[in-house]
Parts: sequence; structure tokens; C-alpha cells
Amino acid sequence: MQNKTLIICLILSQLLVSVLSTAGATIACTAPSTCAASTDCTAPTLTGGSTTCSWTGTAPNCGVADCACISATGVTAVSGITDLFCSSCKASNPTYFSNSAGTACVTSSASCKTRGGTAWNVGDCTLCTPSTPALVGTACTACSGITSGWTDANCNACATTASPVTKNVFANGAGSSCVAASASCTTASRAGAAWTVGDCTLCTPSTPALVGTTCTACSGITSGWTDANCNACATTASPATKNVFANGAGSSCVAASASCTTASRAGAAWTVSDCTLCTPSTPALVGTTCTACSGITSGWTDANCNACATTASPATKNVFASGTGSSCVAASYSCNQTTRGSNKWSDADCALCNGSASNANQYASADGSSCQATKASSTFSGQIFVSTLLVLSALLI
Repeated sequence: MQNKTLIICLILSQLLVSVLSTAGATIACTAPSTCAASTDCTAPTLTGGSTTCSWTGTAPNCGVADCACISATGVTAVSGITDLFCSSCKASNPTYFSNSAGTACVTSSASCKTRGGTAWNVGDCTLCTPSTPALVGTACTACSGITSGWTDANCNACATTASPVTKNVFANGAGSSCVAASASCTTASRAGAAWTVGDCTLCTPSTPALVGTTCTACSGITSGWTDANCNACATTASPATKNVFANGAGSSCVAASASCTTASRAGAAWTVSDCTLCTPSTPALVGTTCTACSGITSGWTDANCNACATTASPATKNVFASGTGSSCVAASYSCNQTTRGSNKWSDADCALCNGSASNANQYASADGSSCQATKASSTFSGQIFVSTLLVLSALLI
């Protein structure tokens, strides 16, 4: 039992040593005398903190004494990191090199400083020179220097190194910009990802709608409109329009306040305007239901009268509800006094709104403020005329 305990303790101690130890692996250095005096295994320079980096060992076999020196408490900046320093600290990773600035170790495919004949790639540009993460030709390039010819690789590099990071990781179809599509704008690179209206809009703005599995120009759609396609075509139009929803028949796009499909309205109440736009054959609203004009026999409102008048063939002028709401009339203003506001009444409007029966208020009052059952006397107008004459006479005298 004691032997087993001893073995376990030894194993644990070895594990702790391996976990806590940050010493680098031994590598070959050019060391004329000691590892500390090596001309190529040089130590990084640290700013801040009380730690220093150093090499140890018996020349020419040297290793970094403490690889954690560059991240010690208080260190605010590091410079002078070399490929050999990175190699010692990550001996298990053969592709571990210093970045071009010598401030960190990176997993590039070849040295950032002495590449020999190894060609640059976007990944190495991003790791070695984050300020020029894209690759144009054979040169690492700043994202701001690219105006055309964008690739997915360059877009991804620029998106991930931006501050803050963006989602514009794919090149649009023309290669003129980077977009936040859900997959590559190149069909061959989408890896089976289905096209969406959103991707069509971002990748190919000239064909922003999706018909079947194909991005399609808005002008090429004559039926089967969907809310998604209407929204795509409205937002990419020049100028943009508000026709973001498909009408009930899917024959066109309309500027309704919510989807014309009840299930997609998300609780939005129907309005007369939406009924008119979505279902022109049932343009009026009775309760919460779009209704055909022929189905209304009472309870007419100005809104329903206007909807039925404008959708009639031919259109009519009966845009206001009568005073009793029993029909629609071609009055000049609303028959409802509150809605009519300060607009004066006329005999014609009073007759249309209230009817022409002998006891109906079919005549306008002398001042036009209301309707009455008898025709207004001309006395009031005569008095005004006489008063005017008297004033003029006084001026002439």
C-alpha cells in the first residue's frame, strides 16, 4: 500500500512540475561562450514589471529560462522576440514563429521575417502583420487599401482584425465589398448552403429576390411575391420604397403597415388602409375583418366609404358616410361635425349628410356652422350688405 502511495505521489509531482514549469526546450544556438552571450538566441526586451527574459544551458545547447517572462505581471510591452525564442518555448509546434514586429509568437506556416521561398498567404499576413492582414498579389496589404477584387479570405481577415470585429466575412458577387452573408457569395464555395433572400440581397443587389433557388431581379417577378422578396426589392430600389409586403394575392408589393398574411402580422391589428392594400376586393374593415363593400348595409364610416369609393370601378366620390351611417355620400367634407372641424356647411352637404325629408336638417345655417330644417333667411346677408353701403357712404362724405 505504501509503495502504491509513493508511486502516485511521484506521478503527481511530475505532473505538477510539467504544468508549472515554463522553461523552454533546448535548441542549438550560436554561442561563442555562454548561452547568455549568444548572438542569435537573444532575449526579448520587456517594458514594465520586474521580470527579465534569459537563456540558460550549456552552449551551444540553450533554452529559454522562463517562457512566461513575456506575460509576467506588470509587463506592458514586449519587443525583440525572435523565431528561436518562439521555437524554444513551443518545441512541440514546428510552426511557431515571431510575428514581424517581434512582439509575440504566432502559428504562421513559415517565418514572418525570413521566409525564403515560401509564398505569403492571407493566414500568415493576418498573423505576422495584423495591420496588413489581406493579401493582394504577393504582398500583405492594409484593408483600407483594397477597393476592388475582394476575396472571401481577405474579407474574413479584415473582419476579424477590425476593431470592433465585424461580420462582413464574405466578398460580394462583384468583389467590390465585404458583406455579412450567411455563406460565400460564390455558389461553388457555399458548401451546400441554401441561398436565402438575405444572401441574394447582400451578394447580388441587382438580383436581390429569391425564386426557387435562384437569385432573381425584381423586374423578373410577376406573381408569387413574398414578404421577403418584397422587402428585398423595396430596400434595394433607387430610391427605396415602402412596398415591403406582398399583397394577399401575391401579385404585387404594397406599403401596408404589417404583413398581409394574418399569421405573419405578429398581432398587428388590421386597418382599413391595410385591407385596401392587401385585399382590394375586401377593402373595408368591419370589426377585425376585411369585408367586401357589398356586404355592408349599415354602420358606414368615413374610412370604409373612402376605401370603397377608391377601389370601385370606376372610382366614385362617395367618400364620406352619411349622418346616420346608412350610406356613403359625395359631400365636400365629413358629415361628422367633430371630423369636419371648422369647414363650413353648405345646403348641398346638409342635404347629402342628413337627407332631404321635410323634417331633416337639410339646410345650412346662415353662418355655415351647422345644419337646420329650414332654409336660412337672407336677412343676415342683407344686413351685412346694408352695413357695407353705410360705411362706404360715410367714407365718401
